[in-house]
Amino acid sequence: MPDNAWQSDTVHEHYGMLSTRYMHDPHAFVGINLLLLYDREDEARDMVAPDVFVVFGVPDKKRASYNVREEGKAPDFVLEAASKGTYEDDLGSKKDKYEGMGVPEYCVVDPKGGMHRPRLQLFRLEGGVYKPVSGRSGPDGSLAVTSETLGLELRFEDDRLRLWDTATREYLLEHQQEHIGRIAAEQRVRELETELADLKARGPGKP
Repeated sequence: MPDNAWQSDTVHEHYGMLSTRYMHDPHAFVGINLLLLYDREDEARDMVAPDVFVVFGVPDKKRASYNVREEGKAPDFVLEAASKGTYEDDLGSKKDKYEGMGVPEYCVVDPKGGMHRPRLQLFRLEGGVYKPVSGRSGPDGSLAVTSETLGLELRFEDDRLRLWDTATREYLLEHQQEHIGRIAAEQRVRELETELADLKARGPGKP
């Protein structure tokens, strides 16, 4: 569980953004702090709870845990936000576990600072081994790497992780807020049209 406000904000914000991004895809699942099991023969040893993860090609349904063997595939993308209690595992045992189960992309971010350098790192599976993904850095300390799995550019700016949609050319949160607002407005128009049709059907002077 998150042990500081920076980690908590990062985890919940990005779970919300990714959940909204894939909310209409019945074959995409987004998990948050969910127990991930990957060897039923020794569940006590082979388990980990990613901060946020995305899986494509599985049903979008509620789960008490995610069992890789039962589901038939590992997550496609995992995000870990550094915390004081677990940051040493981010690039150690957790990285080894995600690599071993075949997670294509693994991202580590240090929103508070002082635990990882650089503060944003992305690893991509190549030949069964994680290789660091080259990114770019700015003079202001900003960092950016591209996730091929998500089709997003991960940008660490002003001490926070932001998601840039390479298709819409917009930051994911702002794009989703506009999309959600547009859906709500369209729904309200449909409701008003239905009310107007009902009034016309009842005729003038009828309650």
